[in-house]
Amino acid sequence: MKTLKERIAEFLEEQFGIDKEEFLRLDLEFEERGKHRVYVFRKGCPNISLYHYGIYFGTLDGRGIRLSIEGSFIVGKLAKKNVLEVDDETARRWMRGEDIECSMKGYVILKWKNFFLGCGKSNGRILRNFVPKNRRIVD
Repeated sequence: MKTLKERIAEFLEEQFGIDKEEFLRLDLEFEERGKHRVYVFRKGCPNISLYHYGIYFGTLDGRGIRLSIEGSFIVGKLAKKNVLEVDDETARRWMRGEDIECSMKGYVILKWKNFFLGCGKSNGRILRNFVPKNRRIVD
């Protein structure tokens, strides 16, 4: 049976063209908690809190993984496909929680300059925004 890290590596390879072997060599461990939420932490990192252990990496949905903003930062620089580079105005719209136009299909990582803004799911026309309300910007 495959480990959680191996399953995630396969999803990332398929979705974003990430080299599976390179990803598996990263010094990271993963843990799945409630509602298919995946958390990431460094190997050997002590549990510093009884309530928070690791960083929220993304959510598994059976056909892939929807990355969090932090998950996008961790794997974004390794991604070779399904990365949408956006301009200033589109980045602002995304961080306000708006859906944007996108011709790619499936999960897409948004990149603005050297920053990764998270991950959305596109149907080939609209990229659905998953930025949590408490992390959105207000103009």
